[in-house]
Amino acid sequence: MLIKLLKHEFRATGRIMLLIYAAVAALTVLANVSIRLMDVTNSTVLHILFGLIIGCFFMGIAAAAAITAVLMIGRFYRSLLGGQGYLMHTLPVTVHHHIWSKLLVSLVWFAATFLLTWLVILITVLIQSGTDLGALFAELPSWSELQRMLAAAGLRASTVTALAFEIFALVIVCCLVTCLHFYAAMTLGHMFSRSRVLLSVVFFIAISVLFSILGTGLGRVTDVFASQDLTTSAAFYPALRRALGIVLGFQLFHGAVLYIATALGLKRGLNLA
Repeated sequence: MLIKLLKHEFRATGRIMLLIYAAVAALTVLANVSIRLMDVTNSTVLHILFGLIIGCFFMGIAAAAAITAVLMIGRFYRSLLGGQGYLMHTLPVTVHHHIWSKLLVSLVWFAATFLLTWLVILITVLIQSGTDLGALFAELPSWSELQRMLAAAGLRASTVTALAFEIFALVIVCCLVTCLHFYAAMTLGHMFSRSRVLLSVVFFIAISVLFSILGTGLGRVTDVFASQDLTTSAAFYPALRRALGIVLGFQLFHGAVLYIATALGLKRGLNLA
């Protein structure tokens, strides 16, 4: 059933997201054309027009990220806490399937929006700088050359790979925790019959304050760095990996608490009246 829910979620959100991406792509083309034309025209009116288009391009990038977040959070509210909730909760699926379908779809669209944002910025920079892509790729070091460069710095490829993987895992977990923060606050707020939106905001703030207080305990991470000489890569990277491990562990704990609160609220205490 999770696969069916994922397909339903992608269909429900895909139309809007693809329109957003198409709009960003169109703004990218217009912005690049405008930048080129600004260099060859002396018309003040055209300069203003092209400047507005370029400004819309940057605002469009920011808006795409904001709309993605609002759409994903709003999707959870409408389908499970709003009018559609009556139908969704009658389906022969568990609350865990509902939660994970929302989380996984949100994660995919967040990743797609992030990649699109950097892609259009990179394309714009390369086009406007006149960079020869063939020459650029030719200058990139090969894997053997990269290994020699790391060895010269006192590092192994496996160490850097593990570090990159931990950072990647931390980014994914943080995205999921952010979604669960909203999910838990809205679910807890909808356990009451009145002022559910207001209570959702109150729970959101309360959760933020609670985990901010707990997060102060991560100040001990600084002891990892302060307790040893970190002027060499042999000492710095292991310490950095330990720090990342502590932060990742805290985020996993954070997410687990929010997930349990969301699941229990959806299963036992939800009030859709």
